[in-house]
Amino acid sequence: MDPATRMISLLVVLALSRASLGVMREVEQEMDELLYRDLMLLERSLSTDGSNGAGRMQKLSLVGKAVQQSSTFGSKGRAKNAIDGNRAAIYQQGSCSSTRFQRNPFWRLDLGTEHCIAKVTILNREDCCPERLKGALVRAGTLTRLSQNRACGSRVTDTEANVAGGTIVRECEKPLLTRYISIGNLAKRAMLTLCEVEAYEVPMEECTGIDNCESSPCQNGATCVNGVSDFSCTCATGFTGSLCEIDIDECESNSCQNGATCVDGINEVSCACAAGFTGPLCETDINECESNPCQNGATCEDGINEVSCACAEGFYGPLCETDIDECESNPCKNGATCEDGINEVSCACAEGFTGPLCKTDIDECESNPCQNGATCEDGINEVSCACAEGFYGPLCETDIDECESNPCQNGATCVDGINEVSCACAEGFYGPLCETDIDECESNPCQNGATCVDGINEVSCACAEGFYGPLCQTDIDECESNPCKNGATCVDGINEVSCACAEGFTGPLCKTDIDECESNPCQNGATCEDGINEVSCACAEGFTGPLCQTDIDECESNPCQNGASCEDGINEVSCACAEGFYGPLCQTDIDECESNPCQNGATCVDDINEVSCACAEGFYGPFCETDIDECESNPCQNGATCEDGINEVSCACAEGFTGPLCQTDIDECESNPCQNGATCVDDINEVSCACAEGFYGPFCETDIDECESNPCQNGATCEDGINEVSCACAEGFTGTLCETDVDECESSPCQNGATCVDGINKVSCTCAAGFTGTFCETGINECDSSPCRNGVCEDEVNGFRCQCDSGYEGVLCETIVGSKECTTDPCMNGVCVDYEGGGFKCICSPGYEGTLCEIKSATTPQVQVELTSEYCIRKIVILKRGECTSDRLTGAVVRGGTSSNGLHNPVCGSALTVEQAQLSRSAVDVVCDPPLTARFVILDMPLLRVSQQPLCEVTVEQATVGPCKEP
Repeated sequence: MDPATRMISLLVVLALSRASLGVMREVEQEMDELLYRDLMLLERSLSTDGSNGAGRMQKLSLVGKAVQQSSTFGSKGRAKNAIDGNRAAIYQQGSCSSTRFQRNPFWRLDLGTEHCIAKVTILNREDCCPERLKGALVRAGTLTRLSQNRACGSRVTDTEANVAGGTIVRECEKPLLTRYISIGNLAKRAMLTLCEVEAYEVPMEECTGIDNCESSPCQNGATCVNGVSDFSCTCATGFTGSLCEIDIDECESNSCQNGATCVDGINEVSCACAAGFTGPLCETDINECESNPCQNGATCEDGINEVSCACAEGFYGPLCETDIDECESNPCKNGATCEDGINEVSCACAEGFTGPLCKTDIDECESNPCQNGATCEDGINEVSCACAEGFYGPLCETDIDECESNPCQNGATCVDGINEVSCACAEGFYGPLCETDIDECESNPCQNGATCVDGINEVSCACAEGFYGPLCQTDIDECESNPCKNGATCVDGINEVSCACAEGFTGPLCKTDIDECESNPCQNGATCEDGINEVSCACAEGFTGPLCQTDIDECESNPCQNGASCEDGINEVSCACAEGFYGPLCQTDIDECESNPCQNGATCVDDINEVSCACAEGFYGPFCETDIDECESNPCQNGATCEDGINEVSCACAEGFTGPLCQTDIDECESNPCQNGATCVDDINEVSCACAEGFYGPFCETDIDECESNPCQNGATCEDGINEVSCACAEGFTGTLCETDVDECESSPCQNGATCVDGINKVSCTCAAGFTGTFCETGINECDSSPCRNGVCEDEVNGFRCQCDSGYEGVLCETIVGSKECTTDPCMNGVCVDYEGGGFKCICSPGYEGTLCEIKSATTPQVQVELTSEYCIRKIVILKRGECTSDRLTGAVVRGGTSSNGLHNPVCGSALTVEQAQLSRSAVDVVCDPPLTARFVILDMPLLRVSQQPLCEVTVEQATVGPCKEP
């Protein structure tokens, strides 16, 4: 099973003595060795000054030295095989050490005493797999924590590792004061095989002045103080621990005031103030009156998170924000509208009333509104007028109009008189009231046999066919609709027309085109197309004329060329060519170049019965038959040999030159030998490369490993880039170099009013009274400890209540009814228990002691251990020894967490009851449900006196490496 995931049993014997502290240090060393394979180690850049003392080196005898490795492969791969003096490199012969395939394998040698080591050699395996040593790193130093020792040389390269049976030499940049030599390989899955390891020393004086601080072991900005073979850390303010790895909890001093919640920071606290307080420590009562909450001139008096307002007259309310409504008593009368003011009202009177409160009725008759002698009677915002005869209206202002009854008929106009009307008749009517229609047909106005129909001051004539008009007086012109087609002339008749056709058309309305092609006027096979009083002839080829009657003379255009004779035919000519020409029209000159008389790619130019040759470059002669010798001009340079070609030369260059004429010095930079953006400088048959930042090597082919300086902090994994690094942060850290601790408290994981304390990738919740659990999510059932001795327990918030059995009484039902000792409440800081045979016993509250619990202890006795790293703890066992007896274990509490202050860590299980403590077994099991992430395990024993030696053993029985994972 992989040690990184197996369940481990870690026994830590705790006692307040120096001997027990020594045991803790030994356990810490063992845990460092066990967890070495889980460290992500990064190489430190090494100083290049000084000498390695090669002149006075001596090989150490390593046979029989203490040696170990992270795992062993088979029976032949034991760790001691690498220092047995046998230089055979065959694993099967048992001469090599070998680990299994695992993550980050390592091999470690203890020299027993300190030596000044200058060189280490490794004999690689010969029979198989030498490449497995690639990436291995040698470290040497005096520190048991191997990662803090300096590297001796660099990691094994691919080239070195691939030599089967080869010896890999690592000379330290300067001699190293050494007790421990380790060889490790950082890889997710690797096997480390060593056939022989040899170490070479120089005189001890060459190791004086070694800087043990070079690996920067001190954390959190601490100052490293170098010693002879060790170092010490001077912590920055706010940190403690051997490596200054622990943040001091500034909240322990309870600096936050007035009920504020304290949140620990780096050398500082942050106080979450209770409502009504402010200031760095919440020491200042907020003056709520500063914001002037009291309104309308009220006087403000400050309280705790509140104000008290003394209102000015006319206002009320918590902030005197409300104006007293004086309109509530309805002071305005007679339907007036009341408008509230400051300690007064304003009345908007209804019409007809006046006065401050609208109590007075206005007399509307005072203005004499009634007209024409009418009598006025006053009302509410109105008058009533009694009209004289002949008038009406609200104020008797209107004369009665006899025309209102419309006595005049048929649209006549009515003219009002005194008690009478006069009617002015509309045209077409007559009579006193214009009641009679005049008959307009009596004068026979309709003409041409039309029928007359009488209307109102008009007639309507129904015309006979062929006539129209108001009186049918007009003959209809049938030609207006243009019935005659194709340009014919229209002659109007009575209800008819007569059409005189234009030439080329016929028919009653001249709609039909006469076909002139019927007489076949077109000749010589032409096609006839009929037109308007004409034809159009499409002639066959070779003919022309309106009717295609004429043969076309094709010779008129002189088609025959170059002096040829033309003879006309039907739509064609026949040409008789002059000598030297041919073709249908004698248009082509005979080409004498067709026989290719010109040679060597010359261009032939045709002439009359002859050719001229334009020679290609490199040839001459009438037919370009002779090659020109280009080497005669000595074109090849720099001692090259010339070979003549066709219009060219071929130059065999001397070494170091190139080009068509060997005129160019060869530029070795053209092949781009310099890599990774380097600048190439040409030289004679070689180059020099000026590397870009981040690269080195003859051709700048090697990327500088920026991770060697360990820039990534807090256990981050460094990934090398081009002149940069990328840091993969460990959980709980962020930032470019993982320098910032993630504040897990920002998500408010702690519940039920608990105080959150940020840790590394975790939080610690300090629960409010009455709650427990990792996040204080669980209400504590105080009845779980069975506190009621002789009764039934009823759980309450942060407490309980006992319903006593018959015959018992007391807070815990601990007193027999009738007993007298506990009735006087003798226990000052605890619970009194009566004995049946008489007497009593005080069970003191935590922090108190004495027969009557009258003595306040300086501290509650506790046993604490710091583990080497975080574990996920599931079960803890308490072994009873010495003063750690059953009666003193009652009420004991086991806590586990990441805070060195035990009170800040959550409880594993619950407090031990009397029954648990009095078990006959010598051990008490405490199960952590849920499991706890812990680096510190604390046992609080309130019933044990401070002066007594708490020789309890605490066994962390079930745990896994690393923090607990979410379920």
